[in-house]
Amino acid sequence: MINWNNGLNIGVKELDDDHKNILKIINTLSVAIRDDETEAVIDSIFDDLEENTKTHFNREEIFLQKCNYPKIKERIEHHRDLIKKFPELKTKLTNSLNTENAQEVSYFLTDWLFNHIIEEDIPATDTFEKCSLSKKHEPKQSLLKRIINKTTKAFSFTKRIFLLSVIPLTGMLIFAFILLFNDYSRYEDIKKTSSFTHIISNINELAHSLQIERGLSSGYISSSQTKFKERLNKQRIIVQKSIESFNNKLLSVHGDKLLVINPFIETFTKDINTLDNFRKKIDANTVSQSSIINFYTDIIRNILGITSKMAIYNLDKEISSSISSLSSLLQYKESLGLKRAYGTIILENDEISSKKEYINFIQLSGSQSTLINNFNHTATALQKDTLNSIINSSLSNKIYNIETSIKNHNFQGLNSVIWFESMTELINSMKIFEDKLTNEISMLIRNELEDATDKLLKWILYSSIIFILTVIIIYVFEQSSKNEIYQLIDAMKHLARGERTLKLKSTSTNDEMAKMYSAYETTRQKLLQGDMYTQLYLSKKELEIQRHQKQNLKLEKIAFIDVLTGVLNRRKFEEISNKEIERSTRYGRDLSFLMLDIDNFKSLNDTYGHSLGDKVLQHFSSTCLNMARNIDVIARIGGEEFAIMLPEVESQGAYLFAERFREKIYSSEVHIEDYIIKYSVSIGIATLDIDKDKELKDILQKADKALYKAKELGKNCSIIYK
Repeated sequence: MINWNNGLNIGVKELDDDHKNILKIINTLSVAIRDDETEAVIDSIFDDLEENTKTHFNREEIFLQKCNYPKIKERIEHHRDLIKKFPELKTKLTNSLNTENAQEVSYFLTDWLFNHIIEEDIPATDTFEKCSLSKKHEPKQSLLKRIINKTTKAFSFTKRIFLLSVIPLTGMLIFAFILLFNDYSRYEDIKKTSSFTHIISNINELAHSLQIERGLSSGYISSSQTKFKERLNKQRIIVQKSIESFNNKLLSVHGDKLLVINPFIETFTKDINTLDNFRKKIDANTVSQSSIINFYTDIIRNILGITSKMAIYNLDKEISSSISSLSSLLQYKESLGLKRAYGTIILENDEISSKKEYINFIQLSGSQSTLINNFNHTATALQKDTLNSIINSSLSNKIYNIETSIKNHNFQGLNSVIWFESMTELINSMKIFEDKLTNEISMLIRNELEDATDKLLKWILYSSIIFILTVIIIYVFEQSSKNEIYQLIDAMKHLARGERTLKLKSTSTNDEMAKMYSAYETTRQKLLQGDMYTQLYLSKKELEIQRHQKQNLKLEKIAFIDVLTGVLNRRKFEEISNKEIERSTRYGRDLSFLMLDIDNFKSLNDTYGHSLGDKVLQHFSSTCLNMARNIDVIARIGGEEFAIMLPEVESQGAYLFAERFREKIYSSEVHIEDYIIKYSVSIGIATLDIDKDKELKDILQKADKALYKAKELGKNCSIIYK
């Protein structure tokens, strides 16, 4: 009886029930065969089996078609092959007279059923599940568990390893890109600022040149025209060069970097385009001093506004502070230029010709204090000391005295040229300080740019190294994991093929792979143990079979061997002799027979007793066995009568053998207890006559007659039948 194992269930209730029912019928058939039930009972059971099997095949094929099973044609062919085999199996089952042969049919059906389930139906389980024929009872799972299960179904193991590697790497790359982008943005900002600083030096130069032209133009209008004419023309040339240099510098800066100061550039371009016409008006003396001052002041303020805008734009605190300080210094220098212009107008007229110029002159002193405070708010200590040294110089004191006289309306002894030149000298001092501050800003930006470039390159190098190392580590880890898994797969295939020699040992200690390797090794050892138990069982069975065979041989030997003498008995001798006669007759071979009889054996028994007579018989048979060839056959056919078959021996050869044997017996002595017994043997010889001797009895009768003749001639001799 074969019991059903739930491990054979495929999850489709109808098919599982069919399998169980078929197994039940096969078990019933096996029991019926074992119990020697009638042919009608066995036929009925087999018919029931055939009907249920066909029903199962039809049901299974319907399910497979419904699920679009890819190998359905192959399955149908297998089904048809078995159905075609049923009549043959039934014939073998019902016509067999041997129970073992009938049981083979039962074994075949059992083997077929299990192979059908394991090799065909179980591999189709996934197909049945996908089309909802097979349902697994799954306990309620948490959200995380459901996500894990869906991920497992959606992605293969190799893809999961790949994603496990790529997702962290992608996150790292995004993070690295953000950091690189921030550093690059800072690098770009500093590059923009670096471009601006080149403009700052030109702005400083251009503003200074325009301030001088403004002062000279104002002086030219307010005094005799020859007084400032020559210097004004030279200054205009200097201004034109400064404008060209400024425009060229703007062209070297990319347009996107000029967006922040673009409004100032557009205004500057418009102002410069009107400069030539305005100069012509100055030369023609058709404009007022205040118009001149206002025109140039607007241009200068617009230019200086660029520097202020740069201070706001730059993100670096130290650079922004330096640019702010420079902007305050430029504004302060501009106020000095305006004061120079207004003072020149006032001194040229030796009076306060216009309240407006005087008021502007006075207001400039207050604005200068504000600008100095703004400068001190952003400047470094060294920059503050430099500005204070200029403000508190002897030149500044000289200008301060002139300024005080102007404020007090004391124009006696004041000269506009001295005022103009003194203010110009002070402005030039401020210009030198501005240039120095501009150089410091350029140095700061250059250092920042170098630092940003260095950091950017280092970060790129660091990120590249980290990326390469990460890729290498991920690759090594991925390949090592795959290597362990592939080793386990190969090992399991070895087990499936029945091989038990491949051992697995994980290099890790207590991780999941180590546990899987340990589970494999446990399985291998258990299977190896099972194999050994199976071999032991088979060995025991083999030994048992061999023991039975030896017993059978022993029984066979007892049945065909004379127990007393150890030679064949008459029955076995006749069996072998008949086969040899048939062979010799077929192939025309020589064949001779000897009939031997111990002389006076009855008197030996009567004189010494039967036990001593048995000893004589044993001595006689032993001598026969020792002298005979391997192909000769010796048998005891009566009490003291023996027969010997000599294949491939003609009559003369048989006679020589008989004589040697007779002489050997006659010359030998048998020592039994205190007796020394001597005896002789008479031998009759007959050779097979193919034409006349058809059976064993024919030739034995000839040998027996020859033996009788030997007895008549006085015994202890050998006679050939003639």
